[in-house]
Amino acid sequence: LVRYLQCPKNNSMNEFQQVLYKQIDKIQASNLPTHVKKVVSAVTLCRTNAMKGRVYSCPNGHFSIFMRESCNNRSCPTCQSENKREWNSNTKDKVTNSPHYHLVFKLPAFLYPYILSYYKEFIEILFDASSKSILKLIKYSFDIAPTTAFISVLHTHGDAYQLHPHIHIILNSIALSKKQDKILLLDETLFKLDNFNSIYNQILKKELILLYKKHPELGIDFRQNIDNIHKENIFISKKYESPYPIIDYLSKTIKGNALDLNQVDFLDNGSINLHNKDKSFSFSNNEFVIRYIKHIIPQNIKSIRYSGFYSSASRSKYEIVNQLFEVLSKEETESKFNDDSILDENLKFHKSCPFCYQKMILLEEVDEFKVPDIVYIKFGKDPPTEELFTRLVA
Repeated sequence: LVRYLQCPKNNSMNEFQQVLYKQIDKIQASNLPTHVKKVVSAVTLCRTNAMKGRVYSCPNGHFSIFMRESCNNRSCPTCQSENKREWNSNTKDKVTNSPHYHLVFKLPAFLYPYILSYYKEFIEILFDASSKSILKLIKYSFDIAPTTAFISVLHTHGDAYQLHPHIHIILNSIALSKKQDKILLLDETLFKLDNFNSIYNQILKKELILLYKKHPELGIDFRQNIDNIHKENIFISKKYESPYPIIDYLSKTIKGNALDLNQVDFLDNGSINLHNKDKSFSFSNNEFVIRYIKHIIPQNIKSIRYSGFYSSASRSKYEIVNQLFEVLSKEETESKFNDDSILDENLKFHKSCPFCYQKMILLEEVDEFKVPDIVYIKFGKDPPTEELFTRLVA
């Protein structure tokens, strides 16, 4: 009875969390990596009764809201919905409004069976090889290597939410000369697929051979497959006149997790339907959880990286580029966001009152499985969830 009363599932879990919760004992007893078990536990309890809670109230008495703490984990589809909007806005502030290229670097398919055992190593190789390929190609094209700018975003999924690690790169078409006195343009002819793919595969082979020497337990088949790498492992898009459409596309699946709960139907028969673009996929709940777990990357891996004058270490070069390229007018800057990417502070109900827009104040804090007095008096021991509060305000 005590365990039932303290069960976080009690009127506070969404359907995704309920599916995870049913398998949590099995996951914790398995030989899965420790970081996977911690993430599953955190995501399962996120915003449930098992988390501490806070009551925020409008200073003018218009509105109050009771919220449970969030796990804020990058593998949590609930938490990431807000983080995606923030990343979209922040990244559009960071980039120059100049033409950009969209590049995709993939790992050869023969590596997939080994990835989960050496997740960190393969992800680092993917980031390293893609970055070196870009810099090497540009260095060959100019007498003196300029400073470029690109953002690398890790994705681990395919259309059917299967394991498919690859990196999307937003590459600026302008570069800063070594003397920092002029802008250089990266012409489209620079990215001939045959040349680019050859450079990437060459670097990739060297990195994988080093990994094999460090981990000979990978086996002789692994080593032989490295020599056979020759297929095209790069995708190059057309040149975009602005980076914002690419950022909007990547914002949907940043942080290495592509799960959008709005695209998932949880059925009563123990299965789910996943809708992606114009395709639909069906899995059992068990298969769905297995696929979800494969996208939980180790916590010490950065899934988004900034290079060249987009990096924080090259802020001074970024300012020079802006001066040389032309600083955007205030009107252009304000118009670059679309309605989907704007993070309206007024939508964060614990930040601002939705009626008078005054800053909300923290009224009361409670421990796990406790209900604030103001909520208990009004609703009893099972108060409305944050989602219901949101619908009531809307």
